[in-house]
Amino acid sequence: MIFRCLLLAAIAALGACAATGTKPAEVPAAAATSALDGLQAYDRVFVAGQPTSADLALLKDRGITSVLNLRAPAEMAGIGFDEAAELAALGIDYQSHPVAGGKAFTAELLAAFAEQVAASDGKVLLHCASGARASLVYAAYAVKYRGLDIDTAMRTLEPFGGWPLPMERMIGEHLSVVRSAEVRHAGARSAPANTINGALGRSEFTTCPQ
Repeated sequence: MIFRCLLLAAIAALGACAATGTKPAEVPAAAATSALDGLQAYDRVFVAGQPTSADLALLKDRGITSVLNLRAPAEMAGIGFDEAAELAALGIDYQSHPVAGGKAFTAELLAAFAEQVAASDGKVLLHCASGARASLVYAAYAVKYRGLDIDTAMRTLEPFGGWPLPMERMIGEHLSVVRSAEVRHAGARSAPANTINGALGRSEFTTCPQ
């Protein structure tokens, strides 16, 4: 009986809306995600994910006069606009240096980015799809060209998921990343060193609990 009454009341309410021409309230559409919302600023360098076409028109307002894109051509084919052409129309310098796979992170890439920053008369936007690759390039740039210690540079990866290391969460300890030579110079010669054979050859590193 109660259900029948509620059903009749609902039908009556709908009939009243139809009679008066009242429309149900519309749910506003979600705003488009902007890469500029998650923009990370480091002195003259901005690190971000893929900007939208609308974002590009706002870059000059932020003082950005140069862009380095780390995405591969196959990735760019699906974004729905020509980033290079739109930036050219805006008078913004555009460089592309595709990074696909760990071996693409090279000394040549880092040197090219450093040259682009040095040549720019404004700020530089460094981007990939999500900001993960771009943040790795910036961290290396910060160590080699800005003099940041490795541990501080590694922490710039945090906004894009590159830090803290998964190991930290699993073992419940905070780790610092330092050069093995620095540890030995400080007298900690017994600290275990680890070796990685990577694209740039044999690298040695040490992780130290904080």
